[in-house]
Amino acid sequence: MLTLLLTLFTAQADELYKKYDWEVRPTIEICPESNVTLEQVDNAIEYWQKEVGFKFGVVKNVSKCAKEKTNTIQITDGTDVNYQKRELANTSVYTYSYSDNLSRTYIDYALMRIPINPEYPDFQQEIITHELGHAIGYGHSHHPVMKPSVIETY
Repeated sequence: MLTLLLTLFTAQADELYKKYDWEVRPTIEICPESNVTLEQVDNAIEYWQKEVGFKFGVVKNVSKCAKEKTNTIQITDGTDVNYQKRELANTSVYTYSYSDNLSRTYIDYALMRIPINPEYPDFQQEIITHELGHAIGYGHSHHPVMKPSVIETY
């Protein structure tokens, strides 16, 4: 599956739109209500490590997710996904800046909401990889993984 992902998503890193940075390597917590597997997260991590050299902290399944945990990317179910807006998933990124350098914004915490998408079961891995891209600071762009809809890429 990862080979397929890397083949489908091979693109130049300069096509990516970087909005935010992390000051530390974020931990990834897979919340108990999540529909995402550790293998799917590992595949998405491997993609971003190869594509842009992003370094992650520990990845773990947890028995409970505390809200807004600093230096953490949490993956949960799709409870708050807005299907009216045709969202397949969404990621909220909480940021901060230092008063002496307002031009640079850092991520404090990110929450990925990944529902089970019965209409697009074959795209679950691509959706996870896309949302992880948001969680590490990338916005929508012409890059195949970060297009506004990964579905329209295929």
